Amino acid sequence: MYLSARARLILEQLLINKRSVLMNELAEDLSVSERSIRRDLKEVEEVLDSYKLKLVKEHGILLLNGHDSDKQRFRWQLMDLSYNEYSPEERQQKILKLLLKEESLKLVGLANDLNVTVSTIGNDLTKIEEQLPKNVEIERKRGFGVSLKADEAQKRRLMSELFGQQFPDYQLLKFFQDKSRDLVTSERIEGRLLDLVSEPLLKKVEQTIKIWRNNNLETISDEAYANLIVHISISVERMIAGNYIQACTSSDEMTSYPEFITAQGLLADILEMEPEFVPAGEAAYITTHLRGVKTTESTIHLLENDELEVMLLVNKLIERVESELKQELPKELLTKGLIAHLRPTLRRLQQGMRIYNPLIHSIKQDYADLFKVVRRAFDQVYKKNSAPDEEIGYLVLHFGAVLLQLESENSFSGLVVCASGIGTSRMLVTRLRQRIPQLKKLETVSLFELGRKKAEGHYNIIISTIDLGSVDFDYFLVSPILTERELSQISVFLKSLHNGYHKQIAEQEQAVQLTLLEATHFLEQRQLFTSIVLTILKNFSYSNLNKNLGTMEDTIRVICTQLLEKAPALDVEALVRTFLYDGNWKAFGIPGTKIGMFHARNETIKEPFFQLFSLEQPIFIETMDQTKIAIDRIVLLLAPEKFSQEGLEVISYISTLFVNDQHMIQQLEQGMNEEITTYVVQKLLTFIEEREK
Repeated sequence: MYLSARARLILEQLLINKRSVLMNELAEDLSVSERSIRRDLKEVEEVLDSYKLKLVKEHGILLLNGHDSDKQRFRWQLMDLSYNEYSPEERQQKILKLLLKEESLKLVGLANDLNVTVSTIGNDLTKIEEQLPKNVEIERKRGFGVSLKADEAQKRRLMSELFGQQFPDYQLLKFFQDKSRDLVTSERIEGRLLDLVSEPLLKKVEQTIKIWRNNNLETISDEAYANLIVHISISVERMIAGNYIQACTSSDEMTSYPEFITAQGLLADILEMEPEFVPAGEAAYITTHLRGVKTTESTIHLLENDELEVMLLVNKLIERVESELKQELPKELLTKGLIAHLRPTLRRLQQGMRIYNPLIHSIKQDYADLFKVVRRAFDQVYKKNSAPDEEIGYLVLHFGAVLLQLESENSFSGLVVCASGIGTSRMLVTRLRQRIPQLKKLETVSLFELGRKKAEGHYNIIISTIDLGSVDFDYFLVSPILTERELSQISVFLKSLHNGYHKQIAEQEQAVQLTLLEATHFLEQRQLFTSIVLTILKNFSYSNLNKNLGTMEDTIRVICTQLLEKAPALDVEALVRTFLYDGNWKAFGIPGTKIGMFHARNETIKEPFFQLFSLEQPIFIETMDQTKIAIDRIVLLLAPEKFSQEGLEVISYISTLFVNDQHMIQQLEQGMNEEITTYVVQKLLTFIEEREK
């Protein structure tokens, strides 16, 4: 069955909104007259009839009637319907894709291929130019044609954006699931990819990244997983075609990161070559994407400078937003989510990487005031690079989520399936809890984890922002920002569960006790945390360095030598080299204080160390924003190269004390030895107590 482009767009609007649609609004959205919409409705009705659905037209209002199961089936199959013309947006995407792949194009040839006039192609090019980054342009030369003026990295970023617009993350994730591969035809996949990447290459890259993801210590979100596959697939496709990223000064910097070796290995596996033959520029380019991956936890690389930079930034950002909103926010949950999100965000901003945010238009429309507040606050606290609206949109989701929090007693449990990031899923969960307080237990789960999680326990309801296709259970398909109609449908469904079997199940779940396995794990973890804190306290000391040491290197050498008292086997020179000569300074000043943070991990360190030092004479040291400050207090944090997740969590907690805890900062800058030691012990014991709650 064939569809005109406008008929398909009308059907998509009816399915996306899940409510009545005003004809005049539809005409405005599609940039046509209401008369044109009425002409297209005949084709729309014919298509709907074949799927047991009916279009109701009353007083300029359109409504889609039919069973939810039929609507869901049609929604899934709409992607497979062929269409015999391009919409303006699709035509512009097609033109941009051709510009990215060809040196130059003739206007007449484009017009003939797309069955439009040369004037229309000219208008399309103008529209494309309006959406391009500032440093990319379309060049038009008489007799030569049109070409895109952009370097290789810029072209790849634009290809990734096109990919994201045409092929959303959740569709890509479903394609990668084994059970979904038979449901999706090769023809549709190739069409959706706009010929940017071949299907065999895409599958090969996905298998390589899947193995890496399974072996990676950090938890990577489904969204980041899909984006990484896209970026690497496009890069490999371009390399095969002879288009390379050239090595530059920033490439040398990338080689010092552990992700560079990972990038070399991934490209070598995909291209079936030895890692040393992978071009340095290409490995450096993939390194930026690996470092820009959005992780759901931020407790692995705890001793990098950017971790503390993010903590400082988050604190300032929350303060600014609180000031503008004139209300206090729940900082603990907000801080954790923002740190996890902003760390890769800052890397993307520093590398000039752009991110695709499919919710940005909805966010700016539905949360316009909050968007302006977060935009102003972020611009005030981070002045190194300008952040695009897409990045600010994700931050708005984090703040919006905590603003919607509501403490209440509920009686139902549910799973929320969401392929987007932390902020999106949290926004969804908190909005559900606010509007439907009887939902007591809500858990977010990725598409890949859904089957396992569902099998592990009983849930009263499953809510998904992803179309799950043909599954053997009922669920509610909702938009990431819940509509009133969706909330009403969920509420009515839960009310129906108050009687009979489902209510009994909910009551039984509330009485579940710890299993033997859970109790054993809990006690083992408590013992592990206690052992780590005990080791840190045994190695703790607060010393006065009563010498005018003068230089940074002299200060570091004296500190490292003093450690020999507690660790005689320590390789002092190796530790000094770690601090000074590894290409990434491990000593820096904390802005707004007189405190310097010295931190490192290497194989010569066998136990965690936390020590404090007071200098008789201040020394000057660079801060994280490349300014210099005078410091007279030093915080030393050392950890073994291979340290447990629990150990890194303890070290991370200690480091945050010198960013978040003003009382700790005042104690260190002004307090006496005994007072500081007592306060440190108190904070570490509190940490263990909080872990056990």
